[in-house]
Amino acid sequence: MPPSRPAPPVLLGACALLVACGDSTTAARCTPPPSAPSPSAVGAGPLTARADRAQVPDGGTVRLSVDATGPATYTAPCDQPVQVIVVDSTDLHVAALTDPAPKGTPCGAVTLTAGQTAHYEVLWTTDATLPPGMYRLVATLGDQAPLVVHVDVQLQVACAAS
Repeated sequence: MPPSRPAPPVLLGACALLVACGDSTTAARCTPPPSAPSPSAVGAGPLTARADRAQVPDGGTVRLSVDATGPATYTAPCDQPVQVIVVDSTDLHVAALTDPAPKGTPCGAVTLTAGQTAHYEVLWTTDATLPPGMYRLVATLGDQAPLVVHVDVQLQVACAAS
C-alpha cells in the first residue's frame, strides 16, 4: 500500500504557521536595548564625572564630562586639563584621550568660589574592532584624584528594512 499523503488543508496550515514564525528571530535581534541611565561618578572632592550614555555601539562616540564645583583649588594644564584612560575588562589600556581646554575654560592654577562650576569634556570614539563589553573611563582633572565611569560597548546590528 502506498504511503498516505496529508490532505492539502493540513499542508496549508503548517505552511502558514512556519511563515508566521520564520522571521521572529530577526525582529528580536533588531530591537534596540532599553536605554540605561547615564553613568556618573562623584569624587571625594569637588568633582563629578558623567558619560552622556551608558551604552554605545562599536564605532560610536561617548562624551565624558567632568565638572568641578567650588569652593575648590586645583591645577589643570591648559594643553590637557582632563586625561582619560580607557580600560577593558582585562585591565588593558585601549585608549588615552586628552583635549586642550577650549577658550574660556578654567585651566592652569584654578580657584573656584562657592557656587562656581568649571566644565570640561573629552570625546571617545570607540574603535569598531574592540570586543563588546564593559569599559572603564578613568578621568583625571589635573592634579585631582581620578574618577571612574563605566560604559558598555555593544556590537552594531544591521537590520533589514521591512
